[in-house]
Amino acid sequence: MDTIERGLDPTDLSIIEILQQDGRISVSELGRRVGLSQPAASERLKRLEERGVIAGYRAMVDPAAVGLGMMAVIRLRTTHEHIRPYLKQFSEMPEIIEVLRLTGEDCFLLKVLVPTPSDLETIVDSIARHGAVTTSLVLRNEPIKVIGRDLIRKAAAR
Repeated sequence: MDTIERGLDPTDLSIIEILQQDGRISVSELGRRVGLSQPAASERLKRLEERGVIAGYRAMVDPAAVGLGMMAVIRLRTTHEHIRPYLKQFSEMPEIIEVLRLTGEDCFLLKVLVPTPSDLETIVDSIARHGAVTTSLVLRNEPIKVIGRDLIRKAAAR
C-alpha cells in the first residue's frame, strides 16, 4: 500500500513536512512552497485536519526561558493494580509533561520539567510510593524530528 492509496500524495507529504517545521506559515506561503494556489492549499489543509492527519498546532516553549531549567526522565516499575491510579496522579501533576506506558520491566517513562533539584525530589518521592523508580537527568534535549515523507512511505508500504 503506497501513500496514494492511503490518500496522501506527494503534495500532502510536503504540506505535512512544512507545517511541522513552521506551524505559523500562512496558507498563501504554504501554497507557494508546494505549488498550489491559496484556495487549493487551504482545501488540502482542511482535508488533512478533518482526517486527523494534522492533529493540531502548538507553540514550542523553551522550558529554561520560563524557569524550568531541569529536565528528567523517570522510569517507574509498578504492579498492574496501580496503573490507573498512577495515570490519574500523572494527569494532575503539571511537571509531568509526557507519559509513555511501556511493555517490559518498566511500566512508565515520564518526562518531567522542574526548576530545582528539590522539586524533582518531591516528584520522585510522590511517584515512588508504589513502585521502583529510576531517574535520569537530561543533559541536552535535541530537537524533535519531523514525521517526514520517508517514514510515512515506510508505514504505507506495510
